[in-house]
Amino acid sequence: MDFANSLLQLVSNLWGLASKPLGYICNLKDNVEALGKATGDLEAVSGDVKETVEREEREGGVRRTNQVENWLCKVQEFEGGVDQVLEEARECDRIKCFSRCLPQNCWPSYKLGKRVDRLLNEARELQGKKREFSNFTSPLPSPAILAIPMAKTVGLDISLNEVWKWLADEKKTGMFGLYGMGGVGKTTLMKQINNELLCTNLKFDVVIWVVVSKQVNEDNIRDVVRKGLNIKDEIWDGWSQNHRVHHLLNILAEKKFVLLIDDVWARLDLYEIGVLPPSPKNGSKVVFTTRSKQVCHQMGANETCEVSCLKPEEALTLFEKNIGKSLENCDDDIQRLAKDIAKECKGLPLALITVGRAMAGREHPHEWHYALTTLRDKPHQLSGMEEVYHILEFSYNSLSDSIIKFCFLYCCLFPEDYLIDSHDLIELWIGEGLLGDTDDVYNMRKSGEYVLGSLKMACLLESETVIKLGLQFVKIKMHDVIRDMATWIARDHGKKNKLLVIEREEDMSTKGMSKWGEAEKVSLWGKWILNIHQAPLGCSQLRTLIVRETKVSVLPGGFFESMAACLMVLDLSNNNNITSFPEGICNLISLQYLNLSRTGIRELPKEISNLTRLQWLLLNNTRKFLIFKGAIASLPLNVFSSWESSLENEEEVVEELGRMQGLTDLSIKVNKSSSALKIFQSFQRCIRRVGIKNCEGLTHIPISHSLKGSSNFSHLEVLNFVNCRMLVKMEINQGIGQAPNCYCFPSLVEVIVSDCGFWTCLGSCTLRNSRAWGSTSVIRWRK
Repeated sequence: MDFANSLLQLVSNLWGLASKPLGYICNLKDNVEALGKATGDLEAVSGDVKETVEREEREGGVRRTNQVENWLCKVQEFEGGVDQVLEEARECDRIKCFSRCLPQNCWPSYKLGKRVDRLLNEARELQGKKREFSNFTSPLPSPAILAIPMAKTVGLDISLNEVWKWLADEKKTGMFGLYGMGGVGKTTLMKQINNELLCTNLKFDVVIWVVVSKQVNEDNIRDVVRKGLNIKDEIWDGWSQNHRVHHLLNILAEKKFVLLIDDVWARLDLYEIGVLPPSPKNGSKVVFTTRSKQVCHQMGANETCEVSCLKPEEALTLFEKNIGKSLENCDDDIQRLAKDIAKECKGLPLALITVGRAMAGREHPHEWHYALTTLRDKPHQLSGMEEVYHILEFSYNSLSDSIIKFCFLYCCLFPEDYLIDSHDLIELWIGEGLLGDTDDVYNMRKSGEYVLGSLKMACLLESETVIKLGLQFVKIKMHDVIRDMATWIARDHGKKNKLLVIEREEDMSTKGMSKWGEAEKVSLWGKWILNIHQAPLGCSQLRTLIVRETKVSVLPGGFFESMAACLMVLDLSNNNNITSFPEGICNLISLQYLNLSRTGIRELPKEISNLTRLQWLLLNNTRKFLIFKGAIASLPLNVFSSWESSLENEEEVVEELGRMQGLTDLSIKVNKSSSALKIFQSFQRCIRRVGIKNCEGLTHIPISHSLKGSSNFSHLEVLNFVNCRMLVKMEINQGIGQAPNCYCFPSLVEVIVSDCGFWTCLGSCTLRNSRAWGSTSVIRWRK
C-alpha cells in the first residue's frame, strides 16, 4: 500500500514536471491563435495611442510622456519578435505526426511553444500597462529663450553692436536703456537682441521678454516672468502676491538671467515685481526700451543708447522693401518720386513702412506724385498715416502736464527742418503766457529750460549743434513726422485750421487767406514770400501772428484790422525789407508781445502808447538808429530789449525806461556817458544785458553794491565794454571798510572788454580775478 502511494506520488510529480513542457507542445496551436489575436489587439491599441500622441504633439506645447515612449518602443520591439514566431508556427503546423496531435520533432516544437507562451504573456502585460496611463502627453518646459518671428532689419546694426558688446562683457552688469522717439525701431531692435541670444551661447540660464506698455500691470509682468521660469499654473495660483514676489526673487537669485523689458513709460520697481536687481554677483542683465531719456536715468541704467532714425540710404532700402519690389524695375519718374517720398519720412522706420505699404502696387507716376504732394501738404490724409500719428501721440499724452503739451504744440509754428533758437522759443512761450505770469520773467526762463529739457528727454525735440564764426550754438529741431503729428493734434486731429504755417506766396491767395478765419495761430516764413497783397478778413480768433524771414517790405492797408481786438503776440523779426512801422499795430489793443528785431524800422510812432497791455518790446539788431517819437514810459513793459541797436534819442529813452515801475528785464546798448552811468545807478534790479560802446567821456563807473540789497545786479548776464578808451576804472563799493566778500554779479556769464583803458580796481581785486564777477564763463579781454 505504501509502495502504491509512493508510486502515485512519483507519477504525480513526474506529470507535474512534464505537463508544462507537454502543454507547450500540445497547446501550441491554440496558443498561436491566441497570440495572433492578442498581437492584433495590441497593434490596434498602440496605433490609437500613437495617433493621439502625434496629434497632440503637432498641436504644440506638449510631448509624449516617458512611460508612453517606453511602452511604444516595447510594443514595436514585441511586434517584430511576434512576426518571426508566428511564421515558424505556421511552418511547424504543416509537419505534425501522431494523428496530428504531436509534431514529428518534439524539441523544436517545445522551444517554439515556450516562446509563444512567453510572447502571449508579454502581450497581455503590455495591454495591462496601457490601462495604467493617465495621460499620453505632458506640457513641454519653456525653452530658455523663445524665438520671436520678425523680418530682416535695416539700419539697426550700430545699436545692436553696442548692446551686444555690453551683454557679452561679463564684467558689465546692471541695466542698459535704449531710448528714442516712437516708431524709430526700439522694439524691432529688442526682438533682434532676443533672437541673437537664441543663436549665441552667452551662458545665460534664461532670457525673459516682457512688454510693459503705458498702463503698467505688475501682475501681468510677474505672470510673464514666472512662465519664463516654468512655474506651473496650479502652484502659482496657490500663492498670494507676497509669496509670488518672494519665490520669484529666490528663483532668480539662483539664475543668471537676461530680462528684456519693452516699452517702459515710467520708472519700474523691479524688486516690487519680484526681479532681483542685476549685480556682479548674479551676472544677470536687464535691457529695456523707452521713449524717454529721463526714464533711463530714473531706472538707474548703467549705460544708455539712443536709437536714431535711419540714414538716407537705409531709409530708401526699408521703403523699397515695403513697396514690395525693387525700384530699379520701376519707371524713372517713379524712382525719383519714391526717393522724394522716402526723404519726406526723414528716416523714421514707422513712417517708411506705413507709406511704403500704402504705395505697394502703385504703377502710375501720377499716383506717386499725388502721394508726395499729400505727404507734404496734408500728411494725415495719406493712407495709414493717421495710425502712425496715433502711435506717436502716446508720447504727447505721456507729457506730465498741460503746460509742456502747449509748449510742444507751439513748436509747430516753426517751419519744417527749422533750427530753432532756444532763447527765442522760450521768449515766445513767455510772451504767449504759456509759462505763467510775465512779472517773473527770469523764473519763467528757467521754467522754459525745464520744459525744453522735458521735451528733449521725451524724444519729441532734438538738439543740433551749429558752428558759426568758430563758435558752437545749440539749436532745437523737431523731426518732420513728429511735427506733422503735432500739427495734426493742434488742428483737432486734422479737423480744423486752428494753426497755419505758410511758406509759399501762393498760399496767400484769396482761398488761402480764407482759412485765417478759424485760425488761432498763423506764421509766415521764408524768402519765397515776397509780397502780401491783401488783408485777411474775419480773424476774430487770431491770437498769434508770426511773420519772419520774408522778403515782404510793406503790409497792406488794414492788414491788422480784423484782428485788432484779439491779437496778443506779433513777431515781425528778421524782415530786413520792412523799413517803416506797419500801420495798424498801434490799434492792437490786446497786444502783449511785439518783436521788431532785425528789421529796417527806424521810427516808433507816438501812438505806440496806445498798446496799454504791451509787456514785451523787442528791438534787437535793427539796422538803423531807432527814434522814439512818443513817450514809452506809459507802457506796462516787463521786458524791453534794444540789444545791438542804436538809439537816436538815447538819453530820453533811458530816462523813460527809468520811470517804468514794472520793468524787470532790460537789455540795452548805449553810447553816452550819462546813459551808462544811469544804467549802473538806477537799473540794478532789472538790467540783464548792457553794452557800453564808443563812450568817449566815460572815465570810470562807480557802483554802490549793498550787501543787504540781494536784487542788485542779480540778473546781469552780459557786460560789454567796447572802444571806451578813457574808461580806466570800474569801482565797486560795498560800504566803508567792506571788501567784496560776495558775488556782486552772480548771474554774469559773459564779459567782453575791447579797446578800453581799464586798469580795473574792484576793492582790492582786478577785473580778471575777482569774486565779484560771479560764475562768468566767457571773458574776452582785448586792448
